[in-house]
Amino acid sequence: MKGLSEARLRTVLATAIVVLTAGPVGTAVVLGVAYGESPCILCWAQRTSMALMALTGLFVLRFGPRPRYLGTLVLLGLWGIWMSLRHWSLHMARDVGQGFAAAYFGAHTYVWAGVVHFVVLAVLGKLLLVLREDSVESGVRPFGVVGGFAVGLFMLVVGANALQAFITTGPPPFMGQADPLRFSWNPSRWVWLADDELGGAITLRGSWNIPEPDPAFVEAPADPGAGPLAAVPTLSLSRWDSVAAPLPGRLTDLAFDPAGDRFLAVTDDHGVVVLGSGLATIRHEMRLDPHFSVELTPLAGAAFVGDTLVAMATNKSYALLRADPDADEDHEWRHFVETSGGVAEVGRSRLSTLRARQMYISSVAYDPDADEIVTVSVPSPHHPRMVISRFARSDLQLSSEFEVHVDAPLALAGPDRSAAEFVVTGAVVAEGTLYAVSAAYSTILAVDLTARRLVAAWAVPGLEQPVGLALKGDDWLVAQADGRVAVVSRPGRSPAPPP
Repeated sequence: MKGLSEARLRTVLATAIVVLTAGPVGTAVVLGVAYGESPCILCWAQRTSMALMALTGLFVLRFGPRPRYLGTLVLLGLWGIWMSLRHWSLHMARDVGQGFAAAYFGAHTYVWAGVVHFVVLAVLGKLLLVLREDSVESGVRPFGVVGGFAVGLFMLVVGANALQAFITTGPPPFMGQADPLRFSWNPSRWVWLADDELGGAITLRGSWNIPEPDPAFVEAPADPGAGPLAAVPTLSLSRWDSVAAPLPGRLTDLAFDPAGDRFLAVTDDHGVVVLGSGLATIRHEMRLDPHFSVELTPLAGAAFVGDTLVAMATNKSYALLRADPDADEDHEWRHFVETSGGVAEVGRSRLSTLRARQMYISSVAYDPDADEIVTVSVPSPHHPRMVISRFARSDLQLSSEFEVHVDAPLALAGPDRSAAEFVVTGAVVAEGTLYAVSAAYSTILAVDLTARRLVAAWAVPGLEQPVGLALKGDDWLVAQADGRVAVVSRPGRSPAPPP
């Protein structure tokens, strides 16, 4: 390949700087002034990196292709691609035709920003490949005609961007907006916003930095009287049982199957155990591979769906298991780290939600009347609410979901209280009602799935770390993290006699 002289390289580079400055950086200003398209804070990050790349190119024109300048171009290109991907990822999962602001040639500007940075890196790599090493001279060079035009254009475009940034963003401590308004020259229409996240922890994940739920570290007090509901009746524990069989890890949920007279227990070490009715004998035991195909965070939900066992992780990923005496141990090796045999994995995937999208869960239940799987979200600092999501058993797609609110005869203890203060760690559905146990305030909740309201609640003093809720006959079985099981008689029913 014939090398390219430095003189010709400077002309090509100056032309590339003109195209970069007048193209995406300059056109963005025109779009703002002519069509009112103001950039968000991520758009500004991408536009700034493109302007800095043009500035670095001017340094190369003036002082030659020194390693420090070329390295800066590479770093700016990588930064711009990263910011474009970060921006793109916020919208790429939307429905068909949806996005942020207007689309040009079928793609939005945040997509084009990534393309521009990629092209700059590709052009830089090409120029370095064809540059003749013996033609590189040291010292200061004149810009030349094209280079001088590039300098003037750069100053004009960057100045226009600075003016637009002041109008749409404002001076420090104001920062860019997530959803900017239309551009306007009228100062009465300018909106300057400060960043509410400055007081919190700095994280690259932003609003996706959601703490994973752990009932052992629930910050709310266990005292039911301090809960968000007023005048909650109290239920007493009938007795204590326990899971006598050894479990692979800490218990995180417990479900009961009256048809098979058996229990299903899951643990934080991805253990799944089928127990006999006395909680002392193990019928099947396995430990899921949490990284095969679909990542499973710690398991927090267990449910029987017909002859299928559902093991649900806190990130709403799940594994479907089924008893199979002919299960091939070699085939199941990809699913299980350990297994006692006799069980096959028949499916593994993820539940997708809308209102609970940025929220973890700590429970799962099955509604036999509606033939749906039900989850309850765990409130987080970013999303302080309780959301119930329902998924059709046929395809495990979202059927409906709603935020839980308090309804009569219940009442909140104060105007600043809400049902989102409860942290549901176990749930079961019976007769159209979702019963849930909250690790915060040691309370059992009743949600009418038809009315979509919290209609009853009972305080249960004595619970320490409730992680699961099962229904056996007329008794609620509240599983504790240490393997103990509190037996509580459902209101209006006679306590079951001790075994």
